[in-house]
Amino acid sequence: MTDPATKAHILESTIGAIEKHGLPGLTTRVIAAQAGVNNAALHYYFGTKEALVDAALALTLDHMLADTEEILSRPIAVEERLRALLAYLIEGTFAFPNLIRAHLWAPLVEGSSESPFERMQEAWADRIWREIRREFPGAAESAVRLALHTTLGGVVFLALMPPGKASSGGLAIRNKAARGRYIAQLIDFVLASGRGRGGTRRRSGRRAPA
Repeated sequence: MTDPATKAHILESTIGAIEKHGLPGLTTRVIAAQAGVNNAALHYYFGTKEALVDAALALTLDHMLADTEEILSRPIAVEERLRALLAYLIEGTFAFPNLIRAHLWAPLVEGSSESPFERMQEAWADRIWREIRREFPGAAESAVRLALHTTLGGVVFLALMPPGKASSGGLAIRNKAARGRYIAQLIDFVLASGRGRGGTRRRSGRRAPA
């Protein structure tokens, strides 16, 4: 019989190992050492390294979507919710760059169009689209989704760039004031996609009841 606590511990340890060593340097020996178990335990609970890594990465996406839901459910203006969400994404990428790179491995390195990260993008855009539609009832869904995917890609790319020259975009958003300006521009971009043709804003400018 499997032990749920041990299984959960192995998953969390795998997440830590991915961040510490990166996906290319990840082995079952590394994961087992991180978890304080032997290779047989990994095989018993997950079968293969690939299945274990997939489960660990899926768990991080679940956490990210749960955090997104919490942020977007706050009873504040949509601009403030978007500001909090984009700050969360940038700071999360700063904190866990190798996890983000691991999520991008399948779509960017392996050329897979069915990766968990791709599905997460769609779920993330779905959730924000519902908020934009409440704010701009006549908004064009295709325009909003394009803006959201463009925003997510821009955030991840710049946040992953290592600090370099003073003119570097990656370095710029590591500065708190510059990051605030960048986020404000992204919010304007997303809300402009909602205004579009026929996207008249509700009068209150506040969140409508669900």
